[in-house]
Formats: sequence, C-alpha cells, structure tokens
Amino acid sequence: RVSCKIPRFSSALYNVSRHRGDLENIEELGDEEAHGLFTLPVRDMAPEIDSHALAPCGEALDAGHWRSSAPDLSLDLWPNRPCLVTQAPSPSSSCQAVPVDVGDELRVSSDLFEGRAFVYVDGAGTPAGQPVGESPFAGRRSSFTLRGRFKRRVRFSDLVIGHEFNDGVIDPPGWQRSLILGFLRRFFPHLKVTLGARTSALAPVLLECKRLRVSRPGDEGRELERLDVPEDTGLLGGFFAERPRSPRERARYFRRRENTENHHFEPDLEYTFEFYQNNLSFVDYKLRFGMFSLGIGRITKGRPVQFLIKDVCESEYLCYFEFWSERLLCFLPPK
Repeated sequence: RVSCKIPRFSSALYNVSRHRGDLENIEELGDEEAHGLFTLPVRDMAPEIDSHALAPCGEALDAGHWRSSAPDLSLDLWPNRPCLVTQAPSPSSSCQAVPVDVGDELRVSSDLFEGRAFVYVDGAGTPAGQPVGESPFAGRRSSFTLRGRFKRRVRFSDLVIGHEFNDGVIDPPGWQRSLILGFLRRFFPHLKVTLGARTSALAPVLLECKRLRVSRPGDEGRELERLDVPEDTGLLGGFFAERPRSPRERARYFRRRENTENHHFEPDLEYTFEFYQNNLSFVDYKLRFGMFSLGIGRITKGRPVQFLIKDVCESEYLCYFEFWSERLLCFLPPK
C-alpha cells in the first residue's frame, strides 16, 4: 500500500465576512426561487497546473502534504479525473478515494450511523450505463443520497451538515464578499458561521436536506435511490402524521428551535436523505450564477469543499467527504 499526504482542511466557501451581522435577517426562499440572482462578471483566476500526486481509488491517504509528486501516484490514477472524492471517518482520520461515476453505493459506517450513500459529481463521469448528455442529474452540480439507521438516539437540533475550516482562508475583496454573502443568503439561510482560527459553517440537516423519507427497516427495496426521493415523514408523528407534508412544510416546521429539540432520530427507523446543489462546480471550483462565475480556489487556498454530517453535541461524525479538483492544486501552499 502506498500512501501520501493530504492537508486536512476544509473549504472557505462560507468564511467570507468578518461581520457576523451580515449573516442575520436571512430571507427564506424555496429552491425554485433561488436562480439567476447575480450578474457580476469575474475573470478566471486559476492558472494551468502540472501533475500532482494522489493515491488511486481505494488506497489509504494519511494526513500530510500534497506537493511531492510520485510516479505511481499521478493524476492519471484519479478514478474520476479531473475530480476526486475522498471519504474518511473524520477530519483527523486517514481517507480513501471513492468512485463517483460507476453507480456503486458507498458504505457509510461510524459509531453513530450505518448505511449506504450515493455521490454524483457533474463532470466526473455519468451513472453506470447512462450515455453522456443523458444524465438524469442534469442541472445538478453535485448530488448526495444517504440511507441508513442511527445507532443511538440523536436530537434533530444536534445533527448538522456543512464545513469546518481549520487552516484559515483568504478574505476576498469587498465585491466578491458581497457576491458570496448573497449566495449564502439565498441557498443556506440557516447556516451558523463561527469565525476565528477554527472556523465552521454548519446548518441543521433537517433544514438543508432537499427530501427526507422515514421508513421502517425493510419497507424499502434493497437498492438505494439516486435522486428524487419521495418525501415521506409520517412516521415522525404529530404534525407529520396528520397528512402528507411537503419539503417546504417540513422546513417551515423545523425552523422553530423547540420543534427540532423535541424530535429525535430513532435507531428503530430508517432515514433516507437527499442533498444536491447546482451552483458550485467541482471541476473548476467556480460558483456560477447564470452566465457569470466566481472562482473560489484562491480563497480556499486550494483546500476542498467538504460534505460532512456530525452530532455537534458529541462532536461525533456521521460521514466526512472531501471534493478535490485538479484545478485546486495550483492554489495549495508549498510545503
């Protein structure tokens, strides 16, 4: 087994302002309303890059540096070049590269949760047997579906999704800050941003997942659905047992803190979560708003965006993925 080093970090996508007040009084919008909001052109800031090293799919990657190239760990061995998705139990653990274009389900196993996930990244390939240009994920930059069971009770208010930034970021110019803050207000209205040497941007899973299905173990088929999970929350009881509720109604209900504190993820039920976004490309690391785009690789200092879910009360991770891009590597600082 050959291993190499990855800096254990984060994305700086959300650490764009030193003023906490900028994230207050967020407007609440539905998914269908959050499109075509910005019209500020920017130039491409990313230069061409040379070959860099990373372990092939399935190889362990221990914490450390990226800049040393190795003949048997070239970019040619990335399973989904120019993108690479890695999975680890936590930020401090060794990770491994995982494929995202063959339709395989990924096992997600931790002390908190046992289940399966499916990851789609636009530009990193197409689902198995699906011709290029006919992907059912058209319009999505990335998609993540997770199904499984919790190993203990977890309060709804304690389970969050987002990013944790451990190495600091570059504070962008004012107009870029305003642009990204506008993006946050539209797409992540419930983010809790903590600034400082260790920065995080986290939001309740129940508010950020696009669709949620709660079922009894065995109710669902063996295959994990890739997209368009039917919203089904009747087993949550109370308000949700009265009649079928839409994702918008679920989000409105759980915006009240007392409601998230009075519900728990239960070990005897199975949960299916569907997440997706259509603005950040993991091929070139640009935020896109209609015809215009903003590169964030320099802001993040070459560090990747994460997909993490954790119990903030116990500081315990359900899952931890990082989304690398060939484009990012030119922004990594020298050793």
